[in-house]
Amino acid sequence: MKVHPIRPEDDERAVEALARAFQMFPLNLFLYPDPEKRPQQLRWLYRRIIPVYRELGAAFMTEDGGGVAMWVPPHCPKGPGIWRFIRAGMLMEPFNCGLETMHRRILMKLDIERRHHGEMREPHWFLEIIGVDPAHQRRGCGKALLRHVLDQADRDGIPAYVITHDPEDVVYYQQNGFRLLTDKTAMRGAPPTYSLLRPATPPSG
Repeated sequence: MKVHPIRPEDDERAVEALARAFQMFPLNLFLYPDPEKRPQQLRWLYRRIIPVYRELGAAFMTEDGGGVAMWVPPHCPKGPGIWRFIRAGMLMEPFNCGLETMHRRILMKLDIERRHHGEMREPHWFLEIIGVDPAHQRRGCGKALLRHVLDQADRDGIPAYVITHDPEDVVYYQQNGFRLLTDKTAMRGAPPTYSLLRPATPPSG
């Protein structure tokens, strides 16, 4: 399956794919507890962050529009930076989800950043988000999105790193060459946070 960068005209398809993919994601059940409001809250969030990762040159989708992945590339070790998110409109988040959810999201984000920067000191690809619309699952979308960057990482001799909150994801990543580093809970009521590393694998031959 082919993968290409997310263009501005692709944004709404990518937003819908992510909103459906993460509707029942453990972290989102914690952050957005109202099931009726959650779909729109997720759409609001993804509309604002997709352009941020496009600016980094690391936002991709499958040709069928069913899968999306966003990475932090090795040349941006500190991530997109707060100003990119401010320009994207994230200061309006309390009006989308309320102050309590925003507070929880900030605490979870800070925990992820502490863990990420504590565990990874060398240049690496950081998989920030990967999601496949349930209607498109079991078609190879996720694997195609992973390989799109992992093949480049292997050619460059650079590892990849990911953090997730879903134990099923841990198994999937392990099947794709990642190994579990840590398994901790950041705050009361939150799902566990898992960090995984995939060392660079030199191309065979």
